[in-house]
Amino acid sequence: MKILHLFIFCLNILLSIAQSPDKLYDELFQAVQLNRIFPDSKTFCDAIPRDLTPNAIRDLYREENPQPTFNLTSFVLNHFILPNTTTIVHDKWTIEQHCHNLWPLLTRTTKHVTFSSFIDIPHPFVVPGGRFGEFYYWDTYFTMLGLLRSNQNDLINNMLENFAFLIRNMTFIPNGNRYYYAGRSQPPYFSLMTELTKQTDKYKDVLEQEYQFWMTKRNITLFDGTILNRYYDDESARPRPEAYLEDTEIANRTGITDIYVHLRAAAESGWDFSSRWMEDEGDLSTIRTADILPVDLNSLLYHLEVTLGKKDEAERRRQAIYKYMWSSEIQFFTDYNHISNKPTNRLTLAALYPLWLDIANEEQSQHVARQVESKFLRDGGVVTTLSNRSTQQWDSPNGWAPLQYITYRALLKMPAYETVARTIRDRWMSLNQRVFDDTGKMMEKYDVVNINKPAGGGEYATQDGFGWTNGVYLEMLHDQRSSNSNKYQSTTFLISFFICFYFVIHRYFFNSK
Repeated sequence: MKILHLFIFCLNILLSIAQSPDKLYDELFQAVQLNRIFPDSKTFCDAIPRDLTPNAIRDLYREENPQPTFNLTSFVLNHFILPNTTTIVHDKWTIEQHCHNLWPLLTRTTKHVTFSSFIDIPHPFVVPGGRFGEFYYWDTYFTMLGLLRSNQNDLINNMLENFAFLIRNMTFIPNGNRYYYAGRSQPPYFSLMTELTKQTDKYKDVLEQEYQFWMTKRNITLFDGTILNRYYDDESARPRPEAYLEDTEIANRTGITDIYVHLRAAAESGWDFSSRWMEDEGDLSTIRTADILPVDLNSLLYHLEVTLGKKDEAERRRQAIYKYMWSSEIQFFTDYNHISNKPTNRLTLAALYPLWLDIANEEQSQHVARQVESKFLRDGGVVTTLSNRSTQQWDSPNGWAPLQYITYRALLKMPAYETVARTIRDRWMSLNQRVFDDTGKMMEKYDVVNINKPAGGGEYATQDGFGWTNGVYLEMLHDQRSSNSNKYQSTTFLISFFICFYFVIHRYFFNSK
């Protein structure tokens, strides 16, 4: 009997460890979030108990809460250890040194901590910085670009192994390694990561597993039998724990019963939030992410199908992207709403994915590139969308490192737009340099329209660190130096050629005399 009780006790502990904090702490979690004990809803999600188990803390809260002298803030601070944030400023580093030197400071391990919200993974990994103390799936690809330029190959391999571990154990890579992210993934970049590191064959089995997740959990069959994919979240009926107050407030204000599914689906997209998901670009309560088949997601899945040798599936998806996501009206790739059965016709940089991943034909590419140059290019790079009413962070006037990189790479494939591509690169890097000179920091996002203003919008203050910004900067710096080196070599060759030509001609005429 004692052994049975011990077994049940241990099982209860294990079950409570592997839970999101909103489920662990129940009404205490709700009270902390709804009373805004912390300015950032994510803070309490990442806190760990000091001495007592979650059940004991919850029971103690239920006992003490009715007392007139009860103070919720004091109770939380007495019983929880709060997370740290990562802020690094070194006034003697150049921007390049900053990017290279930050990797060890952004590297973490998940040494097992009882009742932490961390999902344990076996190897070290890189976090973005600031409030983000865990890895983020799609961030990691752009971080890896910089890690390669910093010769951090062991760290890259560790991160690939972590993702393979998660796919084998969870069937997918979560948004981040926190239990409150366990209902959703993020844009599927794992095939691009393995391609980047030339290790695709090693990970074919887990790439297939990830593909099956997207094709069984995130698939939509249209009226003609076409299968395309959307973003979603398996915990769709609840507010996001890391934005509990914000989600609850918008649900209460609007009375929309299914709004949580659309907020969570937008979080899986990585574009949380953006006018591309909203019926009214100025009103977040009109968000309909789960109704939308995104052009970027389906382009990434095309790449995954090509990587896995699924030629028929890849070609069917290419044709479906042409049919449903190419708007002949605006001559641009756009998302498709499978409920209203029409394209959203929102102009966003997601349209560059079909160019980047070799889906678009020549005519489509020319139309998209022309509009990027005329409508999206600003003093600091390219702007995320053309919305002029949204206050969300994935909208104008903000620019983000991954979208600068994708746009740059997409246009670089087109000889007529190589100059535009390099202009985007150089303007973005100049903006990074200017802000770094002023603050000593690399930022999560930047205002590319008014380059003298900090970026804004969204649910939290702009963060610094910053993993994907550092990675893209180092990759662009490498390209910039290679381009300059090639120009120098070409110029040197031409000068040498003309000098030789001069002496040959001079000698010819001299000898002929």
